[in-house]
Amino acid sequence: MLTLLMWSFSFAQQFTNYSIKDGLPSNHIYTIRQDAKGFIWFLTDKGMVRYNGNEFKTFTTKNGLPKNDIWEAITTPDAKVWYLAKTTKLGYIENDTVQSFPNEDPHEIMNPIFTSQVENNIYPAGPRKSFKLSNGKWVKTHVNYNNKDDRTILYHKNLKNFYLNHNYDTLSLYNKNNILIKSIAFKDKLCSSDAYKKQLNDSLYIWASPKNYVVLNLNTLKTHKYSYKNQIGIEFSKHNRINTVNGEIQISGTGFVGYLDEYFQIKNAYIFPKEIKSHFALIDKNENIWFATFSNGIYKLPVSKKLNKYVLNKEKVKKFNTVDAEIYTSINEKGFYKYNKNKKDFNLIFKASDYPFSTIKIDSLNSQFFLTKNKFIQIKKNTRTTLNLFNTINQKIDNPSQVILLNKSLYAVYYFGMYKLNPTTFKLENHISLPGINKIIKFNNRLLVATNYGLKELKNDSLIDISFKNKPFTKSIISINKLSENKIVLGTDGFGAYISDFDTIYQLPKSEYLAIESSFVEKDTLWLATNEGIFNYVKKNNSYSFHNKYDISDGLPSNNINDIVIIDNDILASTNNGVALLPKKHKNYSQLSSIYFNKVLYNNTTITYSNKSQKYTSNNSVNFKIATIDFSEGNLNTSYEYKLEPIQNDWISSNSNNLTFSNLSPKNYKLKIKKDAFENEFSFKITPLWYQRILAKLLFTLFTIAFLVYVLSIIRNKELAKRTTKINTQKQLAEFELHALRSQMNPHFVFNSLNSIQYYINKNEIELSEKYLVKFSRLIRKFFDFSRDKFISLEQEISLLNNYLEIEQMRFGNDFKFKFNIDKKLNLSEQKIPSMLLQPIVENAVNHGLFHNEGKGLISIGFIYNSTNTFTIKICDNGIGLTKAKEIKENSIRTHVSKSTEIIKDRIMLLNKSKEWHITYSINELEKTNGTCVQLIFLKNG
Repeated sequence: MLTLLMWSFSFAQQFTNYSIKDGLPSNHIYTIRQDAKGFIWFLTDKGMVRYNGNEFKTFTTKNGLPKNDIWEAITTPDAKVWYLAKTTKLGYIENDTVQSFPNEDPHEIMNPIFTSQVENNIYPAGPRKSFKLSNGKWVKTHVNYNNKDDRTILYHKNLKNFYLNHNYDTLSLYNKNNILIKSIAFKDKLCSSDAYKKQLNDSLYIWASPKNYVVLNLNTLKTHKYSYKNQIGIEFSKHNRINTVNGEIQISGTGFVGYLDEYFQIKNAYIFPKEIKSHFALIDKNENIWFATFSNGIYKLPVSKKLNKYVLNKEKVKKFNTVDAEIYTSINEKGFYKYNKNKKDFNLIFKASDYPFSTIKIDSLNSQFFLTKNKFIQIKKNTRTTLNLFNTINQKIDNPSQVILLNKSLYAVYYFGMYKLNPTTFKLENHISLPGINKIIKFNNRLLVATNYGLKELKNDSLIDISFKNKPFTKSIISINKLSENKIVLGTDGFGAYISDFDTIYQLPKSEYLAIESSFVEKDTLWLATNEGIFNYVKKNNSYSFHNKYDISDGLPSNNINDIVIIDNDILASTNNGVALLPKKHKNYSQLSSIYFNKVLYNNTTITYSNKSQKYTSNNSVNFKIATIDFSEGNLNTSYEYKLEPIQNDWISSNSNNLTFSNLSPKNYKLKIKKDAFENEFSFKITPLWYQRILAKLLFTLFTIAFLVYVLSIIRNKELAKRTTKINTQKQLAEFELHALRSQMNPHFVFNSLNSIQYYINKNEIELSEKYLVKFSRLIRKFFDFSRDKFISLEQEISLLNNYLEIEQMRFGNDFKFKFNIDKKLNLSEQKIPSMLLQPIVENAVNHGLFHNEGKGLISIGFIYNSTNTFTIKICDNGIGLTKAKEIKENSIRTHVSKSTEIIKDRIMLLNKSKEWHITYSINELEKTNGTCVQLIFLKNG
């Protein structure tokens, strides 16, 4: 037999009670379950309740349950909670959704009081019928019509069923072929007729009777039968249940709860306080114990309070006083109590119907004093004396709340200051007036006074301010204690704790804004009793650093601590709700087991795990309600971190359980949340409208590009058309101008030729004039023929120039000669040249170069080959030159102005504009010999 760890506490162990006032739909609780996610479920006559440590969520017929009176549930590893009740439908709750499956016979009510479980499957069973879920309906697997040969279906790899005879003393087991493979006989009955029974898992079947329980191992075919009396000392227990909870087997009934070990014996049993009146309990994964009652709702015993002890419960317990290593305390209108270390309890040592203050022992007087509002009690040599305090005129004065002996005088604190009393007669010797004195201590033969106005010292019966070099200090001091031989610790009312060596003063870290009711010094450890629990500091390198903290999550009945004392390995803390004894070795009892999404809304429409895709709307909003599964006492820490991917990359801290994101664009999102070591995430999608989809955007983009290309092509074609029209117009204008220039040159040449003919007629040279006319007519004919063409060959141009020069030679006679120098490389018949371009130049050479020359004139015309498309023509004369011609022109009285040179340049400019030719024109005066030379370089484009 194993040695059992038995917990049995009084009802005053600070149980937490949950009832209708806290959110339960009913105080009538059948059973309690914990699902795979960590939620606690309460099965009531008014629905199923899920609890996360902060909020109750109730499921009823409104949510889809077939009825509200649900008396049992089974939790499976896949996080489903199967509900059981007398009804035609059974099902489960998953992700806040109720699933319900009907009986194949819609009029038949199922009574699943013996429901079995194998992994994620459940098999409801009643006294005569068994069911399994098939194709969304509950189908019968076994029916016992006459209650004879009642075989119980088994869900096992080798066994089909078993038969328990009507005397309950023989168990017969059958294999899959319905062949008996083993029969087990019992001296006593296997179980009672009202036993709770079911298949617990794939290998165990159990019976739980009021006096004993039996476990059948389906693999080994061995039975294990134990009585509650032998196991936990309980003779009889009702409502017994054996269940698998968080991977372990728990057994519970009226008055107890515990685990079954590997031998199926009860271990770590907890015996209920009778005051709870609980019929069932569950130990959750954090070792908290939950108790179900039929009239008072739920009770919870936190794991942090299992190892704690609570005394003087619900009493407003004052400060502790230590006298000769004994601990004393007091309670208003009840009296003084003394701590019993063996029993860890306080005993009333004498009553006081008024307000007891404190107790103190003065060794020199061999007396212990107990101070109350109306009495000043002295105990000396086991004799109790009630003293009366009088002033010098024998008038009774107020009783003090604290007394200290210093320099053979008693100093007693009361409401308006201090008395100085004679230690023998207790008569008033002096009165020191100062309202607001909170505490006095004797420190190295000094009397230190903690007041509402800072720290003071009594010197010569006067109160002197104690100041510090590093800072002024006038805060209200409500506690003071000796820290070492030269240091003290001061507790303020709302400004934390300070340490001083009377020279400087500094604040303890993490004590800011705390009310320090008292302090306790234990070697190098400092303990503070505050309004937020117990703070523990450890001395390192001659300074104190924060170590840990104790509060209601550690089992304190309240965070407002009146006083603290360390006794061996226990912390003794007094509160307005009694005294708690806690183990000094601190353990963090964090009850956080999950952070999750309680509700998700898109535009006020719930998003579930099955419809995470939502259509985009403008001004949309997604709201997340964040919750935790946290059964920590107090459960005040609501902070967590989150980030919404892909728009947020860094974690963001929040204390709000509601997160809202607005104007989200179409995209896949994932909200991640984390708290401590727990993380969760929720993915959802905002789908785009048709015009926001990628295909629509692509088509729209392609359409836009095509439209732009079309518009640009139209604009380009129009620009090209304008440019083409402009070029054609420019070409036409150039041709018109060339034609006009040619038309200007023709009469000019005719005018000069007629002058020559007139010259011969005047000289009466008829034959010569006739010859001249014949040549002139031929020349005129050629001129008219060539003037119709834009270009003529060099051969034609040379012929025209030759005819013209022959006529001019006839005019000048032997005084004029001309010659042609033609490069043999030139193809005269193929090489083209603009028509009528050279004749005006040659004419200028004759008329302006040779006309005023006194000697014989010579015109030399050279045709030079440069390349296939380039040739040069030089027209040179030996006339008077440009300078002399200009002087003659300026002195001439003739009114005719020659424009031939200007016309030639304009025509060359127009030819160059046409882009068909590039002609370079230059005229130079010959330096060594008189005369002028005109050079034209022709480049044929294309």
